[in-house]
Amino acid sequence: MRMRWLCGILAIGLAAAILSVINAKAFASTTLTVPNTATGAGEIFRTDFTGDGTTQDPLPGTHVGNFDRGIDASNINKVISNYNTNVAGLPTPAGQVLIQNNLMTQADLVALGGVAPTLPLAPPDQVNYSWLKAFDATLAWSHSFFDGRLSVKPSVAFFNLPNFANFDLPTSMMSGLLTGSTGSINGTNYAGHLVNRVGVGTGVYTLGSPREAEFGLKIIF
Repeated sequence: MRMRWLCGILAIGLAAAILSVINAKAFASTTLTVPNTATGAGEIFRTDFTGDGTTQDPLPGTHVGNFDRGIDASNINKVISNYNTNVAGLPTPAGQVLIQNNLMTQADLVALGGVAPTLPLAPPDQVNYSWLKAFDATLAWSHSFFDGRLSVKPSVAFFNLPNFANFDLPTSMMSGLLTGSTGSINGTNYAGHLVNRVGVGTGVYTLGSPREAEFGLKIIF
């Protein structure tokens, strides 16, 4: 979180109100990744841009965690267009080895689909990772009986009182795979972003979830 405010305790007589306001930019970021093409064997000729034998590599020219850290919805299409112009349709290091040894030509690799794939652009209304927003409030009251030998403390707490919509917690984030499908960083508008909205979850309190209420009663004797 980049920002957090905790507004102290307001006490009036025996009653107390505790307010907590959270408006935070999550640590969320992801790597722009060229997805496996799922077109059969020879994936190193399509998505291995480093020549190390691993496939589904980061987009050439970007680094790990680059989305929402220098690249976002406002400029992702510029980055993808640059890739489509300068990398897509060309041999990867594995393909270049075949060409250098006169085993195949670039035209052969193109005909066989053994070159870097073209990636879909993001929609005009592509979204970024979302801020975490919450406003919590607790009202509590305390009273003693029998000369202080018995204390009763009822309370009621509201979590996310304004019922803010939150998205992209670590368990449900937009994917960095550049598939162009809903749920990816180059295929998700606001309507599609609902798949990453924080739900009610389980238990009494889930960070970022829709508004919840908790009633408490503490008896001390």
